[in-house]
Amino acid sequence: MLTPSRALLAAYFALAVVVVLWNIAAASRILQGRRGSRLMVLATGFGALMLVPGLLVAISTASLVYGRAIEPVAWLWPVVTILFVIQAVIALIRGRVNPVLGVPIFIYDLVIAIVATTRYMNSRGFVPPTSTLILSAAQANALGLVGGATVLTSAAWLLVPMFSPALPSRARWRIVLRSVLAAGVTIATALVLVELPAAAEAIGSYHRFARDVLTERPAGDFAFGLKVLPDLRSTPPPVAINTDLQLADSLGVDALSIVVAPEGARGRALDSLAHVVDNIRDDSTTLIVTLAYPSDARTQIARNPKAYVDARLADVNRLTRALRPNIFIPALEPYGEGARALGTRPPQFWISYITRAAAITHYVNPNIKVGIAASSYGTRDSTLYAWAAARTSPVDLPGFSLMPGFDGATSLDTHMRIAQRWLRAQPRPKPHWVWSAGGFPIVHGEESQRLALHGALAWATAQPSIVGFVVTQAADYDTERGMRGPTGRARPAMAELMRAIATEREAAAAQ
Repeated sequence: MLTPSRALLAAYFALAVVVVLWNIAAASRILQGRRGSRLMVLATGFGALMLVPGLLVAISTASLVYGRAIEPVAWLWPVVTILFVIQAVIALIRGRVNPVLGVPIFIYDLVIAIVATTRYMNSRGFVPPTSTLILSAAQANALGLVGGATVLTSAAWLLVPMFSPALPSRARWRIVLRSVLAAGVTIATALVLVELPAAAEAIGSYHRFARDVLTERPAGDFAFGLKVLPDLRSTPPPVAINTDLQLADSLGVDALSIVVAPEGARGRALDSLAHVVDNIRDDSTTLIVTLAYPSDARTQIARNPKAYVDARLADVNRLTRALRPNIFIPALEPYGEGARALGTRPPQFWISYITRAAAITHYVNPNIKVGIAASSYGTRDSTLYAWAAARTSPVDLPGFSLMPGFDGATSLDTHMRIAQRWLRAQPRPKPHWVWSAGGFPIVHGEESQRLALHGALAWATAQPSIVGFVVTQAADYDTERGMRGPTGRARPAMAELMRAIATEREAAAAQ
């Protein structure tokens, strides 16, 4: 069934493919004609030659697994986008293109080039101008209509620049194609520009946390955790094992969090992960394991819901036996990642599944604590949380995911207020954790990530029933949310986390 969201997604990818093919064809005609200036010919030739490699570099350099190897050519994508702007400008100045076509294409290319350059500066530790960060956030907001929340954390969501048609054409199909493409890029540009006011508000929203202060916990009852490794669908990458565990050791965190998809919960992948876990296990480190969703989760559950649930329960059994975690979370954010993977399921679905998963977990080892995270803070999440937080529930550690949204810190602040209201509604609250917290350093800037983490830490330390806090995540892998960037450079959020750990440890030592 072609839903509106799938139609938008199909249109996005179709436009990207058509634009790439158009660029190749347009560059061929321009270079064969050689009627433009030398600068236009150079910009067109190099832009066409490096377009696809530039796209691959832009996507690959976002991960620590590949980032260090490709880092010397990370400049390629912003340079390619600038070449497209140069070609569009010359075509307009020289009158090679009708302004009705040329102006929208120029503006579209200019937006892409500014965003690409801004994100490149950001990834290298330079603080870009606020105005360009706003444009970066506006592009993410526009693409969010198609890709949802993944746009905020995935480098794969970007716009492809387009060559201006600098040679006349009498063929009717070419004229129609030019018009359609010009209309497409005009719509894409308009969607970005319309989002500018909301993006400006999002970038500015993080400053509300600047004056927040952490509450000291002299009893030493507040644990700091760090999500390490990418979400695992196969064996853990060696570079991730080395860098993440070194970082965790240098920070002195109390807990390590690992997310495992069903593909990584069997066979060689599970054996390899179990070996890693055995090497890092000690009495002072809490191991948190979360079960995520298969890549074809929606297809599986649509085909046979009972078989899907039974397969996940089998994964629960394998993971708890092989990894022997201290805390096990049988479902990653049911109304966050779970809703994106499976579609929105009623609370009773999750209550039934978590009850059965908890029974298996406690049978394997009664000392393993079962956790679950609220993340959307809507009616269904409220129902699930109320059940999990009740004394009669098999969930030992209910908790929260505290991430910003497209609106920046506004939704984060709202979610913390809702979470606080839920906590106060419990007469004798169970121990709670914040299972995920962080920000979006590439889209909203590295300072926004630091402030989001600071705000969430200030709120969490002020809640007596919250006993643990997991920072997402050690480095950039499949998502760009790391304490370290793809090159291994520490982001300002790492210093924020170090200060918070030092503050709480000093308070506990002084007691």
